[in-house]
Amino acid sequence: MGDITDRSALHATAERSFDLIDFDFRDGATAEDRITFEGVASVVDAPYTVRDMFGEFTETIARGAFNKTLKDGGDVALFVNHQSKAIPLATRSDGSLSLRATPDLAVTASLNPRRHDVQDVREAVRDGQLRQMSIGMVVPKGKDSWNADYTERTIHELRLIETSIVWQGANHLTTAGVRAAEELFALTADDFEPAELERAIEFLTSLRTTEEITEPAPTFSTVAALAQMWDRRQVA
Repeated sequence: MGDITDRSALHATAERSFDLIDFDFRDGATAEDRITFEGVASVVDAPYTVRDMFGEFTETIARGAFNKTLKDGGDVALFVNHQSKAIPLATRSDGSLSLRATPDLAVTASLNPRRHDVQDVREAVRDGQLRQMSIGMVVPKGKDSWNADYTERTIHELRLIETSIVWQGANHLTTAGVRAAEELFALTADDFEPAELERAIEFLTSLRTTEEITEPAPTFSTVAALAQMWDRRQVA
């Protein structure tokens, strides 16, 4: 399993989900007007529980952690259930997605009412089938801190990759998740510690000699994401 001190290198990329609160859909005056969605994608200064290969720990996104990524103005999309291959519901680049640190991460999306997926999302949120929002993020080196026994983590700065309206995370209330393969490999080497990449390579190499390949338990780390992708290829 490794040493508990390895935990600090396992969460450079992650997804975090939060109950859908303070949300609203507003229809325009006519059928051709845009539909406005407003919600809170992430909360700050509120500890939540994350589970990884070492067990549980508490994590807090600190007030101000979103400021730099929002100021930088990089493109961010709004998806459903992190379906990055699907057509985004809205994006910052075309002006249909607005993000604000209030200090929580507030989302305002202007949605096309002529799209069937927009209608489906609106009704699923109102009916309670889609009941959380989630973010995909990268935490740059040195922008988080841990307590002495690695049971508490504080994220001081993050790079926002995407936001999603989701059914639920892997655990109730708030969770970690495994990023999509194409997004993981799209990241640059600067996003990871060398030791993290070395452990990933060692882990994948060990799987090649394993007689019986089984589906690994979700561990919500970069190493686990690589292991799960390798495992699926082996089974296929």
